[in-house]
Amino acid sequence: MAAALPTMPQSGYDQVRGGVQKGQVVNISYRSTATNSNRPAKVYLPAGYSASKKYSVAYILHGIGGDEGNWFADWGGRANIIADNLIAEGKIKPMIIVSPNTNATGTGISDGYENFTKDLINSLIPYIESNYSVYTDRQHRALAGLSMGGGQTFNIGLTNLDVFPYLGPISSAPNTYSNERLFPDGGAAAKQKLKLFFIACGTADGLLSFGERVHNYCDSKGINNTYWLIPGGGHDWNVWKPGLWNFLQMADAAGLTTEIPVEPVSAYTRIEGESYSTQSGTQNVSCSEGGEAVGYIENGDYTAYQKVDFGSGAGSFHARVSSATGGGNIEIRLDSITGPVVGTCAVAGTGDWQNWADAKCNISGASGEHTLYLKYTGESGYLFNVNWFTFGKESISEKLPGDLNFDGKVDSIDFTLMKKHILGLESLEDLVPADLDGNGSVNSLDFSLLKQYLLGIITEFPR
Repeated sequence: MAAALPTMPQSGYDQVRGGVQKGQVVNISYRSTATNSNRPAKVYLPAGYSASKKYSVAYILHGIGGDEGNWFADWGGRANIIADNLIAEGKIKPMIIVSPNTNATGTGISDGYENFTKDLINSLIPYIESNYSVYTDRQHRALAGLSMGGGQTFNIGLTNLDVFPYLGPISSAPNTYSNERLFPDGGAAAKQKLKLFFIACGTADGLLSFGERVHNYCDSKGINNTYWLIPGGGHDWNVWKPGLWNFLQMADAAGLTTEIPVEPVSAYTRIEGESYSTQSGTQNVSCSEGGEAVGYIENGDYTAYQKVDFGSGAGSFHARVSSATGGGNIEIRLDSITGPVVGTCAVAGTGDWQNWADAKCNISGASGEHTLYLKYTGESGYLFNVNWFTFGKESISEKLPGDLNFDGKVDSIDFTLMKKHILGLESLEDLVPADLDGNGSVNSLDFSLLKQYLLGIITEFPR
């Protein structure tokens, strides 16, 4: 079917049909560093949206004077209805569609539409990828738009080919950059990186020349593109809706919705808090120990992690946390936010949001592969931050003396960790299994005992 595209859709393609599952359009507000303000957008979630799988994302842009609601309005694009019908017909796989307000204006900003590039790439995309279960690579990200949004699609997409490989400018406006600016290398990068370049317009549209100019340049440079003209079409939804209908299918066929299997992750490795597959209520924050952490946690929030492999069974949980308040609890659940609780880890206050400490607890009933849910509970207000976490095979009370990395054995890796600790190069996560003589401190005597044990001079520790 994709080979026969583009073509005009049959009547009813944008109408609500009985028996077709309907997706949901939700309003979001995200913090924009481009405007230093909160900005609105609308997000289409396909029917059956689930945090247990990953979705591709198509960002679609409105025209001048419009807003984030135009593409989903009944009088406008009906993008949600078009997507519902295409999914029901099996012509595209379920995907997420995001429509922002493309006029990123603000104090001291002379051109909000031009400023939108920074807003989209630095704020909106990271927000979507932090708050929804989506792929975060370029292969699963598309960009399309109409009129002013068509020009923005040219301008943003062709100058950010590492972000968007599927582009669908429709009825592009005079804001379209010059060919020299769109293709500063003569089109070499576009020729290599574009997976779909769909340029559409109506033949009666007074703005026809802008998209045509880019199309002609691409043909002259051997850049693959699809140029589709709708005979007699003007500058209206009778062009823009069929354009989107075609673009979604062609992008799907070009690889937008190709599924990538999620690889299992061992529960016994360090798992970064911000590596969640989905979350509710939290935000990522900077971490003084490096990278980011999960922050702004309130009672009832959660983060979820797909395909965590507990093997034959875990006995303990260890998290790196901070709290400027009284802390709270981490409920460790399996497979859903209401799934079985295998452990509850108490988090105490640490005095500041960047004072990091260890929180640990025993767990039971966690074996095999699961989606892991960390549910955060406590009093009102912000509770704590989570930098990273890991699991141990043994319960805390059963930790093996000398097993400093909690892998169930005492070997040269533990010896290296002990040496680094004695030299002050690296602090141990837990001093209990390193205190081999049981005197309450870890020093050169413990280092000597571990060396003797590994050499076979002693067979047990005197603790």
